[in-house]
Amino acid sequence: MQKLAAATAESLPVKQSSRISGHGSGRLLAFAVLILLSLLFLTPFLFMIGTAFKRYEDIVGDPLNPLPIRPTLSNFSHLFEKLPFFALLANSLIIAVSVTLLAIVFNSLVAYGFARFEFKGKHGLFMGMLATMMIPGQITLVPSFMMFRSFGWLDTFWPLILPGIVGAFGVFLIRQVMTAIPKEIFDSARIDGCSELGSFFRIALPLSGSAIGIVALLTFMGAWNDYLGPLIYLSSGSKMTLAVGLTTMNNPYKIDYASPITGALLMSLPVLALLSVIGHKYFVDGITAGSIKG
Repeated sequence: MQKLAAATAESLPVKQSSRISGHGSGRLLAFAVLILLSLLFLTPFLFMIGTAFKRYEDIVGDPLNPLPIRPTLSNFSHLFEKLPFFALLANSLIIAVSVTLLAIVFNSLVAYGFARFEFKGKHGLFMGMLATMMIPGQITLVPSFMMFRSFGWLDTFWPLILPGIVGAFGVFLIRQVMTAIPKEIFDSARIDGCSELGSFFRIALPLSGSAIGIVALLTFMGAWNDYLGPLIYLSSGSKMTLAVGLTTMNNPYKIDYASPITGALLMSLPVLALLSVIGHKYFVDGITAGSIKG
């Protein structure tokens, strides 16, 4: 019996160390796969950065080399000479920021109504709203154009702002988070004299920060990268957006690779900045701050 106990005691550390080493090797393998996938997704962006600082001869002669052998800033100066870049940038910012702010307010209000109130036909109305996600946007393009034309809103920013302020996905995502908030918190606020709007702004919105951040990011990216909408509804060059303006730089005699890629690099900077802010504040802090124990 003593020999068996001694043998068992000697084998336990070996098994435990083998488990630890196996767990460590598994983590290293996972990290290696994640790094490779990250490099795979970052490769087009790295090529875009390198091409923006390369000379035209280097772009045509060695297009597969992402590193600028002879770095230059001439692509940026050519871009600003050919295109009213900052005017187009301002138009894109006005549309994207307006859509994002309005989408946060209206999506949250609709989601709060579905999460907090009980009324007849609530389930059917919610399911009907979700069913609109399966309708392609191309189907409603012609009716929307005719409606905005009857309103006299062509060549204005309104057709690019109003359709995006409420969406089924945004309402669904925020509603799921608001539904998880215990009703006792709202009841306590009501006893303390807080109104319904006060409960919305002081309780529901702060505790739904993670979902609101995701909706804000996706809404901003959709409005910022929108190409078809400005191309259809806008006709004045002074009101055109940056996404459409970058496509007007080429001529039939010489393809300019550097200027559109340089413009695309500058156009991606606001999205990357917003992604870094949203990713830190809402994807991490928002999830921990919004977690509630019932």
